[in-house]
Amino acid sequence: MNTHVIGTGVATALGVALMGLPLLAAGDAKTLLTTELDGMEGMEVNVVNFEVGDDWVTDRHIHPGHLFVYVTEGSLEVAVEGQEPRTISAGEVFHEKPDQPMVGRTVSAEGAKFTVFQIGPAGEPIMVSQPE
Repeated sequence: MNTHVIGTGVATALGVALMGLPLLAAGDAKTLLTTELDGMEGMEVNVVNFEVGDDWVTDRHIHPGHLFVYVTEGSLEVAVEGQEPRTISAGEVFHEKPDQPMVGRTVSAEGAKFTVFQIGPAGEPIMVSQPE
């Protein structure tokens, strides 16, 4: 099993973009774990902590794998194409199915902190820009 754990590195918004994530407004990302999954050939899990400001917003994007987000502070708005936007607040978790175009943004004045868990294709970015 190939396992990568990064415990102390913090990526700026530019660094996040280089990891294959859409450019974000002010925010930090810290990869906690990337590991292949035994018994699930070609699949891996990524766990990433995000700390973002009140002006944080993603571009329109998809997630190639199943995405689970646990919000620990603040609130986020998730606008998945074809669905009503929803607000997820501290203590709540949500799931996004693969390949659904969406936009995420902070809706709390203090910014937000959240952890992303994604199970998806090994070696693929966890977010892929999808301009309209």
